[in-house]
Amino acid sequence: MPDQIIFAIHHILVLLAGSICLFGTWVGMRHFARARATQGSTRLGWLFMASVGTGAALWASTYISILALDPQLNSGFDLVPVAVTLAISILSCLVGFEIGSRHFTLAPEVGGSIMGVGILLMHYIGVDAWHFSGTTQWSGYGIGLILVLGLGLSALSVNRANRPVTRWCRHGAAIVLAFMICTMHYALTVSSNVVAEPSMAMAPELVPAKMLGAGVVLAVLLVMGSGFSSYVIDLRTRTESAERIHQLSFNDSMTGLPNRIAFNERLAFWASESHERGHRLAALTINIDGFKDINDLYGHSAGDLLLIEAATRMRQVIGTDEFLARQSGDEFLALQMSGGQPADAQRFAERIAAALAAPFLIHDQRIALTTAIGYSIFPTDTPERDHLLGNAKLAMDAGKAKQRGAICAYHREMGDAARARRALMRDIQTATANGELELHYQLQTTLSDGAICGSEALMRWNHPKLGRISPADFIPLAEESGAILDMGEWALRTACRDAAEGRLPGTIAVNLSPVQFGRADLAETIHAILLETGLSPRRLEIEVTESTLMSDQVRGLHILRKLKAMGISVAMDDFGTGYSSLGTLHAFPFDKIKLDQSFVRRIPDDATACAIVRTVLALGHSLKIPVLAEGIETSVQWHFLLGEGCDKGQGYLFARPVPMAQIPETITMATAMAQAEARNPADIEMRSIAAA
Repeated sequence: MPDQIIFAIHHILVLLAGSICLFGTWVGMRHFARARATQGSTRLGWLFMASVGTGAALWASTYISILALDPQLNSGFDLVPVAVTLAISILSCLVGFEIGSRHFTLAPEVGGSIMGVGILLMHYIGVDAWHFSGTTQWSGYGIGLILVLGLGLSALSVNRANRPVTRWCRHGAAIVLAFMICTMHYALTVSSNVVAEPSMAMAPELVPAKMLGAGVVLAVLLVMGSGFSSYVIDLRTRTESAERIHQLSFNDSMTGLPNRIAFNERLAFWASESHERGHRLAALTINIDGFKDINDLYGHSAGDLLLIEAATRMRQVIGTDEFLARQSGDEFLALQMSGGQPADAQRFAERIAAALAAPFLIHDQRIALTTAIGYSIFPTDTPERDHLLGNAKLAMDAGKAKQRGAICAYHREMGDAARARRALMRDIQTATANGELELHYQLQTTLSDGAICGSEALMRWNHPKLGRISPADFIPLAEESGAILDMGEWALRTACRDAAEGRLPGTIAVNLSPVQFGRADLAETIHAILLETGLSPRRLEIEVTESTLMSDQVRGLHILRKLKAMGISVAMDDFGTGYSSLGTLHAFPFDKIKLDQSFVRRIPDDATACAIVRTVLALGHSLKIPVLAEGIETSVQWHFLLGEGCDKGQGYLFARPVPMAQIPETITMATAMAQAEARNPADIEMRSIAAA
């Protein structure tokens, strides 16, 4: 009767099989993760790499685990089935990974099961290709256990790789496969009975087990080494890309300086560091004066080169505990931590200004520039580091308002003024909707007899907390914020409605802002308001300043011609200030010239003002354009203007700006004053001669 034998198990080989499986499948799972993150041909490439790496590792570990079973008999392997199992292993992994990476519900489990089928088939063919002098009897229960292990653990592995709960799950996928190989080895051991048959002849072409083992290990090491190298190369490439992205995120691509993100991080760190070191932190904002003109004159490429050179110069003067960054455009930021603030900050700013003072040679052009610098000290000026840079910018803007190339330190008054300004700009956005605006009207008179000929609409803002706000304060804010569009339309509609209802005599004059002139539909909007209110176009007078037209004179004159074609009068406001170009008077037939009050208030005592007034009046007579003088406050001024031939006037002498409710009373008082003057015409004539 043949002798039954028990395998001698080489646990070192089992450990080697598990290690090779663990390492190879770990690399393969990393490739699988890259495949899931890519598309197209790149995805297929990563799937192939994952399949080759994982399949080769499973194939090698399978045969090494088989070799760990030593039947202590003559044995050898048939090379053809061994090679076939390598192809089966790689192909099953490829199909399993492809299906497992899909997005239907059980995709990972189905893909893993296909891998499991390949692994089981590989074990079956591998054991069948193993020949020795004996016969093998298998246990049905053992075979069932092996099937469960192969299918279940393979499905679990792909599931963890495709649906990771944590970043460790992909490592767990490799561990599951290594555990599967080891447990299947021991399951094979307990499921088989080998009966020795020494008389069995061995085929001469069989490869000895030890030689096969050495060949398998060598082959799989080459494959795994190649796969690991590709993983390392890819990891290095991605690391370099991440570092590049990080550099682009924290550095300005043009100048190489740190950007605003890096500046904010350094600001936060140094703010806390300054407390520990007992130092103060200065933040500086640096702006190149007139940089836009350089771009316009020499081109943007020259501007870029200038910024690069400016950054290089500033970088050269940066010392210990100093930091420089570029914010955007021609604006740079700097930090300085020192125990000698604010004197050190002033010297730091002077160093930067001096570095930029020498002319730049760009495209063979010598370009000289100045630099505006503002700085603020933490925590002296503010205990909040988030406010530090804003304070420095306020200081810089204050310095630029005084002169080019100024270095200015922050003072608390700047912050108070800026906060008040921001609050007003915020509140003015809702002033129209909240009903906080009001129109006052100032009557206009004919100087020859004092008769009322019209009125000018003047906007007033009644702030709910601050009370009456001066137009000189809120009109610039409204123009800057764009709120003037709604406010101006409201004023025009209200004035036209009041005039159409017969509450205002003569013409009604309404000022238009330069911002309103930026609207393409301005003329259409005014026409719609006239139709809505029922006011005749001949009773509406639009007042514009010459500076309003100068930004786009052709377009501005086109709008004025459209208004004039409707029958609306157009007056040039504040003549004598600003441009006062005769070319504008020649280009457009204005219906009225308004002489600015700054000259009227100085007559008749100021000889220069008198000469300017006479010149404007003579110009109006020559062009046959009526002239209205603003700001008449005394009878002497009235009679001087009358004697020089001025047609109309307005000012406190006749009437102050009043709300609509007071207009009837104001008209009565102005009429009575004019009648009192008219009772003694000789006196009027004598005073006019004396004033002249």
